Amino acid sequence: METSILTAHIAWGLCADPGDTIAAGLIEREGIAGALARVRSRESLSSLVKFLGAELGPEGTLRQHLNSFRSLDDPARVEVSLKRQRLAGIELITAEHPHWPPGLADLGPFAPRGLWMRGQQPSVTSQYSRLAIVGSRRATSDGVANTQAVVAGVWCDQSVIVSGGALGIDTAAHRSALDYQRGGVAVLAGGLDNPYPAENTGLFAQISASGVVLSESPCTTRPRGELFLHRNRLIAALSHGVVVVEAAFRSGAMNTASHAAALGREVGVVPGRWSDATSAGCFRIARERGAVILSEPADVAMLLPTPAGGSS
Repeated sequence: METSILTAHIAWGLCADPGDTIAAGLIEREGIAGALARVRSRESLSSLVKFLGAELGPEGTLRQHLNSFRSLDDPARVEVSLKRQRLAGIELITAEHPHWPPGLADLGPFAPRGLWMRGQQPSVTSQYSRLAIVGSRRATSDGVANTQAVVAGVWCDQSVIVSGGALGIDTAAHRSALDYQRGGVAVLAGGLDNPYPAENTGLFAQISASGVVLSESPCTTRPRGELFLHRNRLIAALSHGVVVVEAAFRSGAMNTASHAAALGREVGVVPGRWSDATSAGCFRIARERGAVILSEPADVAMLLPTPAGGSS
């Protein structure tokens, strides 16, 4: 990738939130580098607003976003991000890359512009099915055991495990996959130069040795609340099916399951006791989204393509 294109991707990743439709509209018309050049130019906001047109939003909204892009754009920070990326052996891929996951197209205008990756890129376009496993950061011992059972249940069909790298259920899913010599896919919510949570830095290194760790945010990006929510749509889109092991009534796992259902992915939940707070979200997903209640690990097969594999 040309350095000018790479630095433009970094700049937009640092000044525009994932899924920003106004940034996407400008990039679609001018190209990633051309759009950045216009934002950095002395062109008036009125001229840029007129160029974008009312179809992208009211004038006030356009001005607000364009002002934000200009105030957050920092060429010096872009250079720092680029240096960290190169030192860490991180690669940016875009939709033109042979290992770009086709399933991301299902996100439509909210598809990422690029993905920063460390590890074995073919993991995200594997011929085998991809199963996302998500759940509470405050996992119970039963939740961890159930996660291990789910991973063991799909081991024989060589399914690739996808999760978000968080503590709790995510960590249990990743570690269980590694127990079967499968690196899987970890989708993070900040820059890969300083992966979050720090407690899992060693785990992420293990995953990247045989799988891949990825993010739609460039290096120097600190994880923050909204980035976790944006990250969840990627977990859903990268997968053929999603299993929620434990989840509170309102949680990130619920958000991932909602994205999955909206994308037409199969969703399954591991039921718990009615009295457990970590089961409330699972029952809610089953009630509101029609998720499959998994009575045993073998039921996970219902969520995945038959035969295992596929192109999405």
